[in-house]
Amino acid sequence: MFRHYLWATSRLKYILNRPKGCIFCNIVKGDPNTPSRILYKDKEMMVIMNMYPYNVGHLQVVPVRHVTQLEELSEIEFQKLWDLVKKSVVLLKKALNPPGFNIGMNIGGEISGGSILHLHVQIVPRYKRDAGFMEVTADTKVMPQSIDETYKILMKHADILKR
Repeated sequence: MFRHYLWATSRLKYILNRPKGCIFCNIVKGDPNTPSRILYKDKEMMVIMNMYPYNVGHLQVVPVRHVTQLEELSEIEFQKLWDLVKKSVVLLKKALNPPGFNIGMNIGGEISGGSILHLHVQIVPRYKRDAGFMEVTADTKVMPQSIDETYKILMKHADILKR
């Protein structure tokens, strides 16, 4: 029996309005029907903002090539993936100053809890007041900043991802 539940009710909008096909492949192709905020992209990897974030500054590091398993990555892709995870943490620390992070990936699709069958690393900044009155009593996540405002702040420091 579960003792604790994590509610992310804003995700329902994403689930009900999911674009067709692989969302990350759509972003790579520049599909105008797939909303995105790309912070960095080259021929192997991209760093994007999660459009339905768990927290302010929630980023994803995504291979450009469609892969579902870690072992499918080439050595260059593997190295670049983890290099960009590290640089993304540096970017978030400089731009938003979170005191902590949750970093992880779901491998194995639905069985692992993943809703997107394209390998990616989630980087979720954590802040001192992640769970306040609204989160605890009203099943509502208070996001003190819009995605567009956060994107502007992060883009001011996005050169960190290119180094």
